[in-house]
Amino acid sequence: MELWNFRGKQNTITDALQIRLPEHAVISVTGAGGKTSLIFAWARELAAAGKSVIITTTTHMYRPERMEEGGIRIVASDDPERPDKVMAPPAEVLDSLRETADVVLIEADGSRRMPLKWPAPWEPVVPDYTDFTVCVTGLSAIGKKTADVVYRADDLPDRLKRETVDMNLMHAVLSSREGGQKGVRGEFRVFMNQVDDDTDRLASAYRLQQIFAVMGIQSAWGTLIGEPKIAVILEAAGNSTRFGSNKLLHVMDDGRPMIASILDAVRSVDAYKKILVTQFDEVAELAPDLDTVRNDRPDLGISRSMQLGITAAGDADAYMFCVCDQPGLKAETLERLTEAYKKGTAGIVSLAWQGKMCNPKIFSSRYREELMRLSGDTGGRQIIAAHTDDLLLVEAESEDEVRDIDRL
Repeated sequence: MELWNFRGKQNTITDALQIRLPEHAVISVTGAGGKTSLIFAWARELAAAGKSVIITTTTHMYRPERMEEGGIRIVASDDPERPDKVMAPPAEVLDSLRETADVVLIEADGSRRMPLKWPAPWEPVVPDYTDFTVCVTGLSAIGKKTADVVYRADDLPDRLKRETVDMNLMHAVLSSREGGQKGVRGEFRVFMNQVDDDTDRLASAYRLQQIFAVMGIQSAWGTLIGEPKIAVILEAAGNSTRFGSNKLLHVMDDGRPMIASILDAVRSVDAYKKILVTQFDEVAELAPDLDTVRNDRPDLGISRSMQLGITAAGDADAYMFCVCDQPGLKAETLERLTEAYKKGTAGIVSLAWQGKMCNPKIFSSRYREELMRLSGDTGGRQIIAAHTDDLLLVEAESEDEVRDIDRL
């Protein structure tokens, strides 16, 4: 984690944002582009300093893997409609939390993982007793199509609408009383995330900080996580109609079932989660070390497997979708794909052969909602067609790597 403000590099989020914490402090985090990452990084920082910390939400947030860890407690209710999320606890519980911890951190906004947002009339949901409101944005939005990176872009006022996001739009959205400062309680701060080591983003952060300073807004910038969390999702639920039998179990020349090669390749990849989606017990038994998700409706097409995998991936930052009938695919190629994605230059990365897209493909979680709306045997190609400016192709080493086997 790297942090800066106008004084230079900083060691803590509290110092970077120039916050003096009162007793039983309440901090509401709004905006987009890293709210949850900021909250959890800040909670760990405060807990390490001996503070008791509660994390909660007034809207929704992705379900953490643990509800308690070293000095940090997460208070939220289950979301009956979204098992991968939690939602605000009852009002009386929320109101009482400030008396039971040194610091309460509240996720008070939603953005569907986009780096910039324009709030709806009912957003954000900031409690009146908030001491500091911190609006987060992701500088990865700069230079991208507004429709792709601004949540609720259609609701932007006419004076702010434009084809691509630039610094003028960024500071106008964040400083507006209808935008980033909407619903503010207590003192206001801006945190600019996703600076990384990108010199253009760093220059933008310095310039935006100067603009905010003139407006009397204190800000900080940096990167909250070193690398994105990529979940590998293996789609292994098809009925192999054209093959004539379960092709994933077909014995290859090396004496092993076809799926064994991709399983070996995936095991060699450093990934946040490794998920196998299948309808077959025999396939699941070959991968006891992977998270297995059962697809009980393979007749609904490949989109069903993709969506089951996305749900199992939880708060992953990106999804790598792999088919299991490419026995020539190498672990080194999967690593090249993940490294290409981690550079942050594109939200969609696809393997290619002679410039033509192939599998696997990586999608940023900002495309989650579009992926979850797919139906039938439709993969992500229609999403890619709508966002070609956010696509990066990585050439395979040989045609054998991208060849899928459909027939005996």
